[in-house]
Amino acid sequence: VPNRPLPDAHLFLVLEEYFNGYSREIKPIIASVTKSITSILMGIALDRQMIGSIDQRVYEFFPEYKGTRWIDRKYDITVEHVLTMTAGVDWDEITFLHPDPRNPNTLMYTSDHPIGYVLDRKQIDPPGSRWRYSSGLTLLLGGILKNATGVYADKFAEQYLFEPMGITDYLWLKHPDGTIYVHGDLFLKPRDMAKIGYLMLNQGQWQNRQIVSHAWIKASTGKHIETFKGYGYGYQWRCGKTLICDQEIEAFWASGTGGQKIYVFPKLDLIVVFTSKIFGNDSGHERNGAMLADFIIPAVVSPGYKPRAIALDNTVLDTYAGEYKINHEKVLIPEFMKTLRFQVFREGNKLYFKAPDGQSVQLIPQSKDLFHGTLKDIGQARFRIIRDEQGVVKQVRRHIGFRTVLLDKVR
Repeated sequence: VPNRPLPDAHLFLVLEEYFNGYSREIKPIIASVTKSITSILMGIALDRQMIGSIDQRVYEFFPEYKGTRWIDRKYDITVEHVLTMTAGVDWDEITFLHPDPRNPNTLMYTSDHPIGYVLDRKQIDPPGSRWRYSSGLTLLLGGILKNATGVYADKFAEQYLFEPMGITDYLWLKHPDGTIYVHGDLFLKPRDMAKIGYLMLNQGQWQNRQIVSHAWIKASTGKHIETFKGYGYGYQWRCGKTLICDQEIEAFWASGTGGQKIYVFPKLDLIVVFTSKIFGNDSGHERNGAMLADFIIPAVVSPGYKPRAIALDNTVLDTYAGEYKINHEKVLIPEFMKTLRFQVFREGNKLYFKAPDGQSVQLIPQSKDLFHGTLKDIGQARFRIIRDEQGVVKQVRRHIGFRTVLLDKVR
């Protein structure tokens, strides 16, 4: 739908598509995209001096939870540590995925008082030293908002964010004790997700009204910690760079389970929103990343672009052949993924990458150590070879959009 104006004079809808019975009037659950919206609420509260500083210790906001580790031991964890998910507490919601009963996120949902459950988690790393994804930390942000402002996050959002932006049709789930699930349970229409993206693109302004400060936008969307997934992490927003059409593309984005996304490309003046099936959709993140790299970004920056291809000698191709596994030295992955094996092999003068599901993808060389190939039901991926000082192939880094997976060569 080219050049259809939306409520802000500078915001235009270029393309809108819905599938499988969805429409612009249906509001899906946006999962952990909710976390990024919670970050905006924190920025508003700080702008209005309802919260003094992100350097405040978290335990100071929760005197009613005396008896938990964070409060009784006065953990040196600040609001900023929570925003960047670097609190250093024992929390692993990746190895066993929700709703597995061993997942702390599952246990948080079933707790009588979920904030108290999070505040009783043990500290295992120095705060600020390591990024560890935690929905529980985001839940604490909602508690901080409640105790600092006197109202729950949904009412705060209604007054200071949603109503000023004309967002009126939404649903935010909550725990029986009143705690708002600010970490993931917001239902929002895709067009309203696009409004959030535009707010971030437009330096916190909506219809000439400053909703949240430009300073907060800049701080929350910049990299504060490395995730080792190919992108950085700010204040509940991801950020990174990738090569598309041989150009370096910068973005920041909100991300939710199954591939819910709000992408913002400041230099392209572009917002892209995806919604997708939540559960049982392991390739959801990669699929929309490939759509960005294959179609959307090329249409903006270089519509006629085609990846170059070169020929390599079979003796060179044979140096890549072998068995690979996912490197999980610095990033948590589900337990079953640790045993997965990937194969690289040559047939004739062609090189192939074989995934654990049996799918084989031809790797087309763009240079000696850069290949591309098309994954079924996902799209194009880039494969970058990493060598040791002697020039021996040690690893392969697979790129799809802004996400990467590092594979170690094991034989």
